[in-house]
Amino acid sequence: MTGRSGKPKYVEVPPGTVVYDATSGAMLGDLTTADQQLIVARGGRGGRGNAAFASPTNQAPRIAENGAPGESRALRLELKLIADIGIVGLPNAGKSTLLAALTRARPKIANYPFTTLRPNLGVAYVGDDRTVVIADIPGLIEGAHLGSGLGIEFLRHIERTEIIAHVIDCATLEPGRDPMSDYQALEHELAEYADKLELPLGAIPIPERPRIIILN
Repeated sequence: MTGRSGKPKYVEVPPGTVVYDATSGAMLGDLTTADQQLIVARGGRGGRGNAAFASPTNQAPRIAENGAPGESRALRLELKLIADIGIVGLPNAGKSTLLAALTRARPKIANYPFTTLRPNLGVAYVGDDRTVVIADIPGLIEGAHLGSGLGIEFLRHIERTEIIAHVIDCATLEPGRDPMSDYQALEHELAEYADKLELPLGAIPIPERPRIIILN
């Protein structure tokens, strides 16, 4: 009786959300733009009421047809930030301080590693009516591409950035570390992670994207 009046159920997600089937792991869609929609499950087909079975000889049949059940699916949602520039570096290298200086973002800043536990976004104004979106990626450590220090959780936000900015700490290095070795360690993690990615057709591979080196 009410199948025709059933309304779709919408779940709003931020741009950059990738939708997976939680059971099979298959990617169902990649929502990268505002107002983009994805159908993940369809409602059941409505049944026919008794009026559909009326005939000249039986104008009030006492039979009806049940509707079919709707689809049911468990989903996994993964957010990959969309930014022009992604700031990467070892923990406590000064990434959040740089973001706060360039934009109006106010990330947590403190003098200890892993102050930033989730990416922060900021918008920098670089000219007349021109803006650049900058993402501060939490600190990467050796083995990040294998998941160390929540590395995969952080590295996935690099996938959509057009430019990668390295922040290299030149002031508080421990014995045996130097700016070049820190840079090489970061590039190694990015390269190892990039080897696992299946980028969309036409996307620039991570190793080939422009780099900015910032010495702190």
